[in-house]
Amino acid sequence: MICRRSSLFAALAAGTLLVPATAFAQEQAVQPPQLVLPALPQPVPAPPAPNVAPTFGQQSFIPVAGLAPQPAPRFNFKIDPSTPVKDLLPVAPKAAPARGPLLADDLNKVPEIEFEARADQPADHGKLTERTAHQLAKINHMNAKKADAFMGALIESRADLAGMPFVMGDDCRSGPERAKHFAAAVALVRRAMQSGGSGRAFWTNYNALCEQQDEAASKSDKALKEHLTVTRIAALTQMLAPEPAEMRAGLVKHLTGVPHVEATRALARLAVFSPEDDLRFAAVDALKVRREKDYTDVLVKALRYPFPAVARRAADAIARLERADLTGELVAVLDEGDPRLPQARKNGKAQFVREMVKVNHHRNCMMCHAPGTSGVSAASDVTAEVPVPGEPLPSPSQGYRQSSPDLMVRIDVTYLRQDFSARLTVPDAQPWPDQQRFDFFVRERAVSDEEAGAYREKLTPKEPGVLSPYHKAALAALRELTGKDTAPTAAAWRKLLDAPAQPAPQSRRE
Repeated sequence: MICRRSSLFAALAAGTLLVPATAFAQEQAVQPPQLVLPALPQPVPAPPAPNVAPTFGQQSFIPVAGLAPQPAPRFNFKIDPSTPVKDLLPVAPKAAPARGPLLADDLNKVPEIEFEARADQPADHGKLTERTAHQLAKINHMNAKKADAFMGALIESRADLAGMPFVMGDDCRSGPERAKHFAAAVALVRRAMQSGGSGRAFWTNYNALCEQQDEAASKSDKALKEHLTVTRIAALTQMLAPEPAEMRAGLVKHLTGVPHVEATRALARLAVFSPEDDLRFAAVDALKVRREKDYTDVLVKALRYPFPAVARRAADAIARLERADLTGELVAVLDEGDPRLPQARKNGKAQFVREMVKVNHHRNCMMCHAPGTSGVSAASDVTAEVPVPGEPLPSPSQGYRQSSPDLMVRIDVTYLRQDFSARLTVPDAQPWPDQQRFDFFVRERAVSDEEAGAYREKLTPKEPGVLSPYHKAALAALRELTGKDTAPTAAAWRKLLDAPAQPAPQSRRE
């Protein structure tokens, strides 16, 4: 996927920060000294005592810019300039056996992608910390010669990463002004999180903090208003992405009151990626008064998402929104095969499949972000410390760790944009929590003729009249929108609707 630089914070709004986690309700805010934030409204419930079970689950730690001076580096790695590139890359994980298309709506069965192979035997914390710091030093060594050189070499060397939706160059970087405001928006969310209690308490405090900040801001500064609006949307949608429905329902309500295109697109993503009916229906209701052109592409692309549940939600949203203008898109789905089927490259020689994959949010920072420099970071840099496997994730009372500049990555440089996030159970997770955040993407993976045949065998109906879940979803939406019915074919529906043979332009996939 290719995105322009202006869409970077839309990517942040979709949630792309792969950083450590801790308890949501008790997270301690670390504020940048150059940013003045309003105080919490009084009275504020005191945060629960340490070791009390969190109200909202394990929340991702999101750092802010302008932190106190960091300790001196622990390590001093000497990397020979003549070191071959292959020796600077991480050890690749073992290739997973081909399992064919995902036939059930079970996120646990989605293939997992990892930055590097895990150690065969448990290693002590010191060795794991040094290994992590050494890999970051190698990345900095390669990037010193050319921006994003490491990521380019990594993708080229790994078949499992080759089809992931990476972006690089200016497309993955935010400017210093936007990064500064994003850091402030994150700090605002974290300040409201101190309230504890229910989701209602968070939103009461958050809205009060926003009002206070807005009162202090210049009313005539349109650029400042734009920064505040966009970065608040990004911070909220990122930090609350894997949280329980109660918190995300509050997010829908909040976004409903924000008249901005990014809020509209965030609502559309909630409408197709949220598993909860009530939450999706609320998001759809909010879209009814929004400009259709701001969210149509989100719904149309979701009709062909390689996870049938998402396609069903998209078709249902189109029907609930009474988007009769999209009947051509629904009919076009009937003309197409299952999106999970193998497709031919433009040269017609190679085949690939589009499939959903997941990435553990806590283990793969170096795959999604550039490393922080070994020296002092700029005040606008938004950095995070890479969590070390085997070391407990920071406790609520500790706040965000900045223990070593050797372990930092830059969140203002983001290579991957995920579609949605969810919490899944991880066996033998200690000392990390059993429930961990995973981020979900679509990749294009090359397949052999033999594997392509296996996909077609599993996805092709064995009996006449059996429809794919994508065709069923499109048909249900067509019947709801038109109040009519006919044979379940594109030709029959075009005849019934007196529609042209070609689908509308927005059905073209990226």
